[in-house]
Order: sequence, then C-alpha cells, then structure tokens
Amino acid sequence: MAEKTGRIAVNTGYYAMDIKEYPIPEPREDAMVIKIETFCICGSDQHFVRVETPHAPGTEGHEFMGRIVSMGSRANEFIHSYGGELKVGDRVAVYPHITCGKCDPCMTYGDGVCGICDNDYIYGGVFDQNESTIMNNIPDQWPHFKGGFSEYCYIFPGTYVWKVPDDMPGEIAALLDPCAVAMRAVEQVLTPIGGTGEGFSTTSRCLVIGAGAISIMTAMILKQMGAKQVIITDFLDEKLAKAKEIANVDVALNTSKMTTEERIAKIKELTEGGAHIVINGANHPSSCVEGLQMVRKCGYYVEIGNAADFGGAGIMSEINIPSVVFEKNAHITSVIANTPQCFDRAFDFLKRYKELPFEKLITHRFTKLEEIIPVMKKMRDADFIKGVCTFEE
Repeated sequence: MAEKTGRIAVNTGYYAMDIKEYPIPEPREDAMVIKIETFCICGSDQHFVRVETPHAPGTEGHEFMGRIVSMGSRANEFIHSYGGELKVGDRVAVYPHITCGKCDPCMTYGDGVCGICDNDYIYGGVFDQNESTIMNNIPDQWPHFKGGFSEYCYIFPGTYVWKVPDDMPGEIAALLDPCAVAMRAVEQVLTPIGGTGEGFSTTSRCLVIGAGAISIMTAMILKQMGAKQVIITDFLDEKLAKAKEIANVDVALNTSKMTTEERIAKIKELTEGGAHIVINGANHPSSCVEGLQMVRKCGYYVEIGNAADFGGAGIMSEINIPSVVFEKNAHITSVIANTPQCFDRAFDFLKRYKELPFEKLITHRFTKLEEIIPVMKKMRDADFIKGVCTFEE
C-alpha cells in the first residue's frame, strides 16, 4: 500500500513558496496529527516572504485550526486542551507557541507565556533551523508538517489547543491568534491593583490607530466592554468603512491628508483633550510618535503594529523623549508577551460569532496552497483586511 502523503507550502525566498509533499507522520505517544481545515495569513507571514536575504527553506503559518486524525497513546497527558479530553475527530484551534518552562522568564512568569521564553518554539516560524530537535521549521526533517500553511500539522507535546464546536466555522476559529492579540492589548489598559490612575472604564475615550484585522477586533472588544467613545483612524476609506460596519465605532477617521500636527490636534478635539487609551495597530514607526502625543495625561498607550521590528522600514525617528514619552506620565507598553489564558478569553469572544460579524473581517477567501503568494500580493490593497484559506473537502 502506498504511503499517504500531504502537501506543504514552504517559504524558499523572496515571494517564493514551493509546494512540497511528504509522508504524513504517525505521532509519537505524546503528540497528535491534525488535518488542517483553515488557516489565515498574518502580516508577519508577508514580512517573512519579503526577506530578500537567501535562507534555508522553512515552514510558515501560525494561525490555523483543524481536525485530529491520529493521536499518540498518551497525547492527552502532554497536550493542554481547553474544553476537555481530546479524541480523534475533534476539531481544534492551536496556540502557536511552545515554551520551554525552564528558562528564567518561564520560571518567573510561568510556562506558556509566549514572546519572552528564551527557547520559544513557534509553529510556522520559518527561520528556526535547529537540527538538534524535531521542534524546528525544517520541512525536510521529520515530522515535516510544522506550520499552518499545510494540509496537516504535527502537534507537539506542550501545545495548548481549544476544542472547536462542530457548528463554529473554521474561518472564525482560525482567527484565534489575532483576536488574542487584540484581547491582550485591551487587557493591558485595565486598572491594576494598587495603581493610582484609572484604566479602562465606561468613561474611557479610546483611539485605535490603523484599521487592519487586529485593530478592528480591538475596537470590537472596546465597544463590547462599554467604552464611552471609540475612534479608529486609517489612510484608506475602504478599511474605515469595514471598521464602522464590523466594530460599530463612534468615529472612523481618514487622516491621510492631514499633517502630523493636524492629526494630533484632531484627536485632541474629538476626545476633548486626548484619548484615555491609545492602541496603535499601524505598522509604521511614525505612528508611534504621533500616537504617544495623542494620549491623555496618565493615560494608556499600547503598541501592537510596531511591537516587533521586522527590519523592513529602515526608519529612525528623532523625538524629544521627555516631551513625547515621559511628560504625560502615561502608561506605555506593547503586545509581545501573551498567555494561553488570554487566548482562552479571546476564543470565548469568538464564540459570539452569531451575534458579532467576525466573518466580515475576511475579505479574501481561497482554497489552495498555490494561492498563498497571489493573495499575499494583495495585502496592501485598499480593500484587504484578512486572507483565509479553507481547504475543499
């Protein structure tokens, strides 16, 4: 009998994805294999294919869900499942990080906190080429299927997963990672115990910069939590119209024809002195400098879009640091570290898909691995919010 195989889209260079075929692995006793149902394209995925420096082929894709097709005899002991014990046939959404649990950050902040672990493994991380362990992004090395841009994925021990209800569309469940980023951003503006300033409340005037998928979900969460005012800004009317339709924001403002000074003045006017909360989802360094000047005294500023430097912009900013950063005594942070617990709250939020229009975030649907690059090339189009692949049965 011929060995059953599956296909993977492998990042091989600048805007290059090679479709490769490998045997579908049998899981070890502590692991399982899923047949991917749906995966999403993240902005970082596009950054990875835009790297012009030659590099070894790597697996890509970290926003995905699928159905369990095989399990090791002890998989339930080693895989962390929200929703109860797992079995073949269950649909699951996947936390894309596995932390080591042993480094100083893990020992300090807890196993499972991604973004700070010294040995953090990322499904579909492309550039992890450590041959000394099977947890890497080398497609030629067993178990081959190590990312979301694929027909299958090997789920390693230590992975967190969420059981997906049968009636929940795969394209909604696959939004878990970006929704968790939005959730983490909002949770960072809540009033801390012992804090002297007020965090988020029903009196908060909030600004979200940028109208991509994460920003729109951030605005959705703020609105559902009862913010007094939610403003979202962008340079494209098409994206702003989506934000208005999906998140029901109070103001969707096109700032493309304004100067920096005009943008800052306009936000101060709309918020009557500055936003209590500014969450920046725009992926351009200048938006940080502007956003910091839009926050109110003792307010909160959270960076999403520029939290990681992908090296593509090559832009350096000169600012008066005391005036822009410190003078307002604002709380300034970013979204790098995240937790399975925050992902769980995000998954619970996504379960409200029958009342909240998450599906409208998906502007580009496709069904084949070969379509990844063509869809990625549309990511800068005015009408692009989120690209999602759902395989045909």
